Amino acid sequence: MSSKIEWTESTWNVVAGCTKCSPGCLNCYAERMAWRLARMYRKYPVDTQLKKYHTVMRSGSARWNNKIYCDYSILDKPRHWRKPRRIFVCSMSDLFHPKVPFEFIEKVMAVIEECPHTFQILTKRPHIMFEYFSGIGKLYELSCCPNVHLGVSICTPDEMWKADELRKILAAVRFISFEPLLADVGDINLEGIGQVIVGGESGPGARPMHPDWVRNIRDQCIAAGVPFFFKQWGEWLSGADKYALKINTYNFYPKRVTRIGNTTFFRVTKKLAGRMLDGREWSEYPK
Repeated sequence: MSSKIEWTESTWNVVAGCTKCSPGCLNCYAERMAWRLARMYRKYPVDTQLKKYHTVMRSGSARWNNKIYCDYSILDKPRHWRKPRRIFVCSMSDLFHPKVPFEFIEKVMAVIEECPHTFQILTKRPHIMFEYFSGIGKLYELSCCPNVHLGVSICTPDEMWKADELRKILAAVRFISFEPLLADVGDINLEGIGQVIVGGESGPGARPMHPDWVRNIRDQCIAAGVPFFFKQWGEWLSGADKYALKINTYNFYPKRVTRIGNTTFFRVTKKLAGRMLDGREWSEYPK
């Protein structure tokens, strides 16, 4: 289906359900969306796509129940999309969750190999991705399918090991998604990385992202010649950015104002915050 995620065009959610494994998972957007879909299932109990989310949510709670649903019924969907497009695989889960069988991933990869689209596979578990491509999936690693982009999600400096794990895998394009970016990640080893995506957190409980953290990553990408994609600020803007964009917000109360160091941040909503960084949008893709 089509997607509003800025760096892709469509999503292919062959897996539903997940388990939180990172500081970035605290306010999981997929968990919130899955809960809405699970509630819709009560009204439309014959909808199989809604049923799968009902299956992976706790009863009466907006929380994962640690079950995983592998959806064989939509495996063929990309074969019916004639116009080539960028497809985010498992935007509502993780294809390399430990409960997803490698045999199922093999079926997903078989479809990918046959289609003209670009498939973007993002994981928080690169050690399992490496295990797959070192074993049952070695055929795809060796053939280095040009339409497969493999990525890792990193939120803090403590997770930078994931980029090293990703570098072990032969892929047409490797990318890093710093989203939600929760701290300054310092110096980055960009060797073998074909794209970097940065984004702030949105939705209930969203945490602010300091502009200097973003600029640090952007400047390193420019120096290394790595495509840089700035997705969004999220819910918050620093005081300087707020006033530069002439955004008016009223009725401030403690939950709408916070600080990181000496910088004040205002909660202005994702839409108002936008995705401008230093006067322009950054939407660079691998060539």
